[in-house]
Amino acid sequence: MVGSALSAADRAGMTVYLGLQVNDDWWNTYANDPAWLDDEATIANDLADDLWAKYRTHASLAGWYLSFEVDNWNFTTTASQNAMAAFYRKVADHLHALSPGKPVVISPFFNTAGGLTTAQWQSMWTTILATSPIDVIALQDGVGAGHATASQLAAWFAATRNAITAARPATRLWADSETFNLDFQPMSIKGVVDDLKAVQPYVSSYWSFSYDHYQSPLQVAPIYDQTYRDYLATGSVESAAPTAPSALTATATGPLTVTLSWSAATDAVGIAGYRITRNGTLVKTLYGTATTFTDAGLDPSTAYTYTLRAFDAAGNQSAASGAASATTPAAPSNPVNLAAGRPYTVSQAASPSYPDGGGELTDGAYGTASYGDAAWQGRNTGAGYLITVDLGAQKTIKELRGDWLQTKSVYIFLPKKVTYEVSADGSSYTVAGSVAAPAAGDADQARAYRLLGLNATARYVRITVEPAGSAWSFTDEVEVRTT
Repeated sequence: MVGSALSAADRAGMTVYLGLQVNDDWWNTYANDPAWLDDEATIANDLADDLWAKYRTHASLAGWYLSFEVDNWNFTTTASQNAMAAFYRKVADHLHALSPGKPVVISPFFNTAGGLTTAQWQSMWTTILATSPIDVIALQDGVGAGHATASQLAAWFAATRNAITAARPATRLWADSETFNLDFQPMSIKGVVDDLKAVQPYVSSYWSFSYDHYQSPLQVAPIYDQTYRDYLATGSVESAAPTAPSALTATATGPLTVTLSWSAATDAVGIAGYRITRNGTLVKTLYGTATTFTDAGLDPSTAYTYTLRAFDAAGNQSAASGAASATTPAAPSNPVNLAAGRPYTVSQAASPSYPDGGGELTDGAYGTASYGDAAWQGRNTGAGYLITVDLGAQKTIKELRGDWLQTKSVYIFLPKKVTYEVSADGSSYTVAGSVAAPAAGDADQARAYRLLGLNATARYVRITVEPAGSAWSFTDEVEVRTT
């Protein structure tokens, strides 16, 4: 695969920086275990030897990339900074001797929600670079991940530039510019350009993370690539707004759902999607040209009013549509919680930082919108996990519910999907139903994933949680209700 990629890059006139190993233990260990980090340096050097022996003749092989990402949260001590410097020295010295003239690139990141300040960040990199022969720092701008805004970039890039000037002027500063948004969808072209311009005084080159995935016409609607190429040709991002969507209707289709439909907007380049506002709050961004949407996970017996706006690939937004309203009907009354105080198991242990203190999923104490609330359990995972509750005996089940948390600023996301199953014996399970992530907007919040209208008899309830991605999943109460 490596050879095929390099050969294709040779033909295309591209340059490739070969990444060395990834080890997910990094996200728990960082530089706090010097022996572990030194072993990783040895692995990196051995891998580089093998790659260089096989692929050194490729004209596209431009340099090396070290994937372990340093941030402003986990390297606050002199010991951790010195350990990181030692890792960089061992690997970079080896790579420079192995492949003279091929630069070594790292790509750290910062999160403005906390951790080191810009002044402390500058001090940290001054310490590391004083003894580390790193050729390029490709600093992640963090805007797509929600770690920063465009207005905050100058301070962080200036601090990094100051550290380079003080400790190792030969090091180059590049921007690793994120081209996605918090929905892991294409960032608007205006947003991309604004971020590039914000760091332009401090950098000599740009990487993108990742135009080939989020803006390429091979991956998404061609209007993103077309809009960016128009910017390159003209020096400005097109600014004509789409027309407003029309004929919006809202119909309550159950105690938890409202279905919307509308007539499409139009745009000179093309519609990229629609933003849906519910009771005055932006709750959902739809990407593409669909003109219907079912808003699920709502509250019964509640009135909801909706408007929507169209947007294009540049980031221009239409005026609001007319409003449409609907009221959800009442839900069946299921006052008895069969899961209260019952034992349960979870297939993946909670993080020691956000542990299960014992019985938290069935103790009736609901977590608030703060992830620091001890009622929550946290798991940093992209893999699915199972929660199994033992009701103690066969029971009639009318409703199932679980609660999850969203705090996007620290990468706590609502599950992509939750599937409920029931069983008489704890061995053979039947699917009761699935609940997809609700339209929730970006605010910090707890949300319930509910199934109504059941009539099952079972002793065990199993919940399969499908996380939104490799991030935090915070779980609280599980309820099994009946009349």
